[in-house]
Amino acid sequence: MDTKDNHSLPSDDTTRLAETNSPNTADPGEITGSTTDPASTTSPTYTGITEEFNTENIQAVQVGSVLKNRFVLEEMLGRGGMGVVYKAQDMRKVEAMDRDPYIAVKVLSKDFQANPDSFIALQRETKKAQQLAHPNIVTVYDFDRDGPNVYMTMELLQGEPLDHLIRRIRPSALPAQEALSIIEQMSRALAYAHSENIVHSDFKPGNVFLTSKNVVKVVDFGIARAAKGSDRVVEDATIFDPGSLGALTPTYASCEMLEYGTPDPRDDVYGLAVVAYELLAGSHPFKRKPATYARDLGMKPERPKEISKEVWQAISHGLEFERENRTINATHFLQEMSGPRVGRDSRFPKWAYPLSLAAGLLMAIALVTVLFFGQGEDQPEIELEDTSTLAEEQRTHIEDLLEVAEVHGLVGRFIEPSGSSAYDAYQQVLALHENNKQAWEGLHNLGDQLVVAINKLLDDGKQDQAEILISRGLEKLPQHEGLKALRQTF
Repeated sequence: MDTKDNHSLPSDDTTRLAETNSPNTADPGEITGSTTDPASTTSPTYTGITEEFNTENIQAVQVGSVLKNRFVLEEMLGRGGMGVVYKAQDMRKVEAMDRDPYIAVKVLSKDFQANPDSFIALQRETKKAQQLAHPNIVTVYDFDRDGPNVYMTMELLQGEPLDHLIRRIRPSALPAQEALSIIEQMSRALAYAHSENIVHSDFKPGNVFLTSKNVVKVVDFGIARAAKGSDRVVEDATIFDPGSLGALTPTYASCEMLEYGTPDPRDDVYGLAVVAYELLAGSHPFKRKPATYARDLGMKPERPKEISKEVWQAISHGLEFERENRTINATHFLQEMSGPRVGRDSRFPKWAYPLSLAAGLLMAIALVTVLFFGQGEDQPEIELEDTSTLAEEQRTHIEDLLEVAEVHGLVGRFIEPSGSSAYDAYQQVLALHENNKQAWEGLHNLGDQLVVAINKLLDDGKQDQAEILISRGLEKLPQHEGLKALRQTF
């Protein structure tokens, strides 16, 4: 790393904590949890917690320990500043003769456990994380404590963290298609979280896990915001201290995060763009310098070889130093990665899924034919229309609904949840404009995407889930040929 400048740089991939005495600290009302020093408060709420969380009372947790008379810690999987992750056997699952009784348990660090402010803040943030039901976000089961020991339970993953992969192949880059698949999955995870008004706040390769089946899982949503600050520096770690709420990793943090700004989806986009660049180029866009240093030095990232104009423009937009110039959220990052589109055609990013030949043919047909959802062969074809002939107010309303449908599709809400999916948004369009071309084509594309998802479930041996998705898909799209063909296979 080149350090011949006037900046003193932190160590590589260090997680640093926000300081309470910054004049630019975000308004307390915008931050989850109290920022009051619990040692100085007279609130009775903290009294019992403070006594129980006295560091002198914290007992060591290790392999062989049992939490809540339920979780037997069998193997240490990883250690960081936030705590230690164990493979654990859930005795309730054992009693129920579950074939897979194993889960992951993250036991949080002593610095965290000793502070009641952090406990309360993390409990609130964990509740938010539990709402994030998405295939690219790790499933969080519960947040609890056994005496002074604070822990979280979550799904057990097989594979490796993305930061390990990046270090292993550095200075080489991943093959473009492999990298784009990972970027797409990370983007979908963040896009879904942003649609639920949740900001990750510490997005980095260490918080991304690549399973043995090449499925991306983003972890630790909201935990960084529940952290306690410290000036200590530890590589690849989040450290907790009786300072202030807020944690960040300088090499992946936006300028606003480094300058104590209020958390915003555009902060996640900056981290996402940095990781995307690393995967495609094999190096950090700013030679591992924090955003504020790179900005002050006038640094500009070099365009990696063999990537498309659209992908480069999307990453460059995400790497903007100023928040107002940066991509507004991960959904828009996904859209930009797909390149320019005519109107609101609800197409998905062209690199979004590794399509099977059959699904690829269906997508090609969708681009050159008009779908007819009628019953029977003798019904006349529908003459599809765009919105150009509609009154301005109606056209604006319909285009807004088409945008909603597209966002739902980008985050994987094809037909569910009921009332808040791409399918429902397209139906609202058709209720206003029954021959709307983009809505009918969007519905057909939803069917194609369901076919892709079903084929992937079948490839993974998840036949029961595939059958359920086929049934649900046909309930919504009974005339979709791909779904009907899959039904025939059962």
